[in-house]
Amino acid sequence: MNTVYPSFYKDFSCIASDCSHSCCKGWEIDIDNATAEKYLKIGGSLGDELRANISSATGVYSFGLAKNGACPFLQEDGLCKLILSAGEEILCEICTNHPRFYTVLNDYELAGVGLSCEVSCGLLLQAGSLEFSIEGQSSNLSFSELLKLLGINMKKEQQTFHPGLSKNDALEVLEIMGNTEPIDDKWREDIAAYLQYARENPKFLENYELIMPHQIFQRIYQYIMYRQLEKLSDYSLDDLLIYTDISTEYIFIAAAITGDLPEAIRRWSEQIEYCPENVAMLLKM
Repeated sequence: MNTVYPSFYKDFSCIASDCSHSCCKGWEIDIDNATAEKYLKIGGSLGDELRANISSATGVYSFGLAKNGACPFLQEDGLCKLILSAGEEILCEICTNHPRFYTVLNDYELAGVGLSCEVSCGLLLQAGSLEFSIEGQSSNLSFSELLKLLGINMKKEQQTFHPGLSKNDALEVLEIMGNTEPIDDKWREDIAAYLQYARENPKFLENYELIMPHQIFQRIYQYIMYRQLEKLSDYSLDDLLIYTDISTEYIFIAAAITGDLPEAIRRWSEQIEYCPENVAMLLKM
């Protein structure tokens, strides 16, 4: 099976303690069975500490989070105690791979990096058109060429983000996002604040469209779609286009209001990309 990945994929490198939004905090951390079995057999004080912090109450091994929502092995300096004690080889699959993802469509493995990570966002926001590589091949593919390779028949205009949102459009998108399962209380608070801003500032979308980085938004739109291409085995192309439109429009609205595009993308990802229920909800719109 050939692996496809965005051209920036291999440039990803975790910045560990320099990260402003640690993936070791605020997320449930499941442990794959093979690693859990290894953890249960490790001797010494590290083994004791591992076993004291592993739960299997739901039938799935996981780390019990600390009161602040962090992994019990996340140190105050932002570094991982497990890596410092035994090297990266000790990590479970999810900690080894995150934020990388791997999906399969039409005999191709589609790889990438999730956008809840600020490093991933930075890579996506680089200048230039979005391009993809196939493992072992030297030439890159455009998004359009990739779709053709995968046997997906999509019109050119469907591969492009078209802003032009009205105030009512923005309110509708925000209402939809407000009805998704919230990752935390701040999501609800932000949606409420954005709704109020949109009602009180009817020209904010027009103003942002004048200064928006158009090519960057095409990259965002196409990458959001790429992330969910595997869903075409269960959903229609129209479903995927609606999901991509709503997601990119939300990021556009949030960036127009806050002026912080990277954070708008990252926050959308936490709420939507990493929540299967919310992905399914938007695909069924």
